[in-house]
Amino acid sequence: MKTYRALAITLSAGMVSTAGAQVISNGDLTGPVGASIAPTDWFSWSGSVDTCDTTGPFNSTGNPWVLSPNGGTFVRGGANNFGVNEAFAQDLTGFTAGQVYTVEFYITNLGFNGGSWNGEDGFWRMYADGVAFGDTVTLSKPIAVADDIAWTFGTLSFIAPANDFELAIASQWAGTTGSAAYMGIDGINIRPVPTPATLALLGAAGLAAARRRR
Repeated sequence: MKTYRALAITLSAGMVSTAGAQVISNGDLTGPVGASIAPTDWFSWSGSVDTCDTTGPFNSTGNPWVLSPNGGTFVRGGANNFGVNEAFAQDLTGFTAGQVYTVEFYITNLGFNGGSWNGEDGFWRMYADGVAFGDTVTLSKPIAVADDIAWTFGTLSFIAPANDFELAIASQWAGTTGSAAYMGIDGINIRPVPTPATLALLGAAGLAAARRRR
């Protein structure tokens, strides 16, 4: 029984060690609120994203913005059909090249009031060292100007291109009328995806331990 327990503990410790090896700073996107200000530890990658709280900047709705379940400040990025894709990025370290990872996040569509309540559908696109690896789901703006914005939890998987690489996150337009899409994102977290072999070993160790206890 001790052998099986030791195996399970060793494998679990290895997974925790791997998970703790990646470094993503300020995934909460905390920073000074303001236009054209990227959150702390991030930098503008294209255009100029904004760090926002419930009041704005550029909150043109009839009520305060709703914070994501992550809380605190979040990032707002605009995109349109003229090639504007506001984006921000961070240089990440401590990964394992070729390892599969999952990015977790909250996203929303903030809408836009440009004389009348408008705005377009939009989404976020993520890049590793400049190569796109996935798009979030496409979100529509709130129906009415006074409607609360709704946050959606999402995940994207990618293969680390190197031990150290640049992660970039860019707003994208998916509209039809030419109005801009203004997207929000918050609570960014990255975790490794266990290999099937590791999961099988953990499962076998747990099953064997359970049988021994009987």
